[in-house]
Amino acid sequence: MQRAVKVCIGAALAAAVVTTAVAQVTPDRAIKYRQGALQVLGWNMGPMGAMVKGERPYNKDEFLQRAMNIEHVAALPWEGFGPGTDTGAPTKAKPEIWKDAAKFKQYQDALQAEAAKLVAAAKLGNLDAVKGPFGAVGKTCSNCHDDFRSK
Repeated sequence: MQRAVKVCIGAALAAAVVTTAVAQVTPDRAIKYRQGALQVLGWNMGPMGAMVKGERPYNKDEFLQRAMNIEHVAALPWEGFGPGTDTGAPTKAKPEIWKDAAKFKQYQDALQAEAAKLVAAAKLGNLDAVKGPFGAVGKTCSNCHDDFRSK
């Protein structure tokens, strides 16, 4: 019986900590979070693009690692676009994000789907196999930037 009480108290304390942490997310923190995640995507796309363009030697292991990084991070930035995060810190996010949430969500889903295809292609270890999927990931990024990011 005492063990059950201790478990319940522990669970309640954990829930309180999580609730407090979530409640303390301010717009400026959310904006910085999403910007950081989007920077990680760009950080990985740059060297991959150089490989695809022939500006840098193709390294199948590095390309695969960067593709997996993109796949993992592609799901992260979106929670940073919650209500009230249109202001609070410098941001290039257009108001259309919150006005056309369905279209914004389509772009999120497209990025995640294309990132998974890129990983599958990168596992083949062949430069020709990754060119199309890499272009598709880049296209999802540019579509979103065109519609939802200020220059």
